[in-house]
Amino acid sequence: MISNSHSLKLEETAKGVRISVRVYTNDRNTAINEPIATYLETKQKCEKEKILVSPMEISK
Repeated sequence: MISNSHSLKLEETAKGVRISVRVYTNDRNTAINEPIATYLETKQKCEKEKILVSPMEISK
């Protein structure tokens, strides 16, 4: 059984800090909600600390 596990990576780019979040879990709701909550909380913390967050790149 896998318990919830989080991975957070901040990578400095020319456009600002890139935030990457991974959550490992067996629960579908956790898999959907936790990465979003972690991303938003990290982004908010970066903005509070005056760290520029790079825009998300959306691949098609």
